Formats: sequence, structure tokens, C-alpha cells
Amino acid sequence: MNRPDILLISDPGYEGSSFLFNLASQLSSNIVWIASEPPAMLQAIVKSYNFRGKLCIATPKQWEGYNFVNLMNLNEVSIAISKAGENMSRFTLLISVIPELLLIHGLEKTYLFLLNTIWKIQNQGGRTLALITKGAQGRREEIMISRPFTIVFRLKKNLVENSWRRELVVESPYASREVTEVEVDGYRASIPDSVTEVLASMKKF
Repeated sequence: MNRPDILLISDPGYEGSSFLFNLASQLSSNIVWIASEPPAMLQAIVKSYNFRGKLCIATPKQWEGYNFVNLMNLNEVSIAISKAGENMSRFTLLISVIPELLLIHGLEKTYLFLLNTIWKIQNQGGRTLALITKGAQGRREEIMISRPFTIVFRLKKNLVENSWRRELVVESPYASREVTEVEVDGYRASIPDSVTEVLASMKKF
């Protein structure tokens, strides 16, 4: 459990994707990202962090420089993950296509796919970080999708006096429920100390 799998439930916007990529880049120099975000957003997020490790992005949008992944077939999604990580050791899988998978395949098949994927990545010495968008699925789906993950964070966005305030809620059973502000600068989203503390606490299990 010292390499916990993480789920982020985020309000709509680029902040959730940016936060999770920042976290992935701090945890590993090898990242496979199965992404549904617009290519321009992906480029802006990655560029903002000056990431210098190995990164392979697969997306259902055919775009130059990215691998293609067919979300209509879960076996092909698994193959795309394996192909993307062929030349990487102990890579972190970042997956943000869960709302699309739920829409196409339903809860049962998506849940089993995630269980198998997390198990496979763990056996390879890696970890899985996943993102779902609040409101893109029902509360039942949100609860069930969170079950396979060791840690769950929730990123909320509120308009306060004509500016956005982003707050991160720690929902891990291994830490007290805590709310921390997330600072955003352009496409960069900060990692609060509370997140580092939760990850550090996993080492004792």
C-alpha cells in the first residue's frame, strides 16, 4: 500500500487534469496518460510544468504526436496502455477517460476494467491516478468507481468575489478529512502539503 492508487473527483475545468498531472510528475518520471481532454489543453498543461521525464499520451481524438485509443473496446484500451508503457519501467498511469467509459460501457464493465488495470499496473511496480468529473456521472457511479482506490481527493471550485477559489478535500480513510486551498497559476495547479502528508502516511502500511 506504500504505492497508493489515487482518484480525484473534480469540478469541471482544466484544474483537475492539471492537478493530477502535477501529482503524477512528482511521483514518477515515467507517465502514461489515457486522456479525453482537448489536445490544446493537454499541451498547455504539460508545457506549464516543463516535464522532462518520459510521457506518452493516448487519446480518442486523432492528433499528431499522440497515440490513438479506441474507447469503444475496453480490450483495445488495455492494449493502448501496454503499448504506451512498453519502454517505461514502473510508470504511473494517469487515466481521465472514466466518464466516457461509463457512458459507453456502463458501471459494471468500467468497474471491472479499472480493477484489472489497477492490479496490472501495481504488479508492474507502478500506480494508477484517475480523474472523474463531478456531474458527468451519477452519485452511485461516483461511489462505486472510488472503491478500488486507496486515496480519494475532491477538488471543488467556487466563485468568490469575482474570482475562482479552488479547494481540495482529502477523503482518504488513512487521514483526517481536511480542506486545503489549491493555488492556480495559468495551467499550473499547486500540490498542497496535506496531499504530501497523506502520501507519506501510506509508507507505514
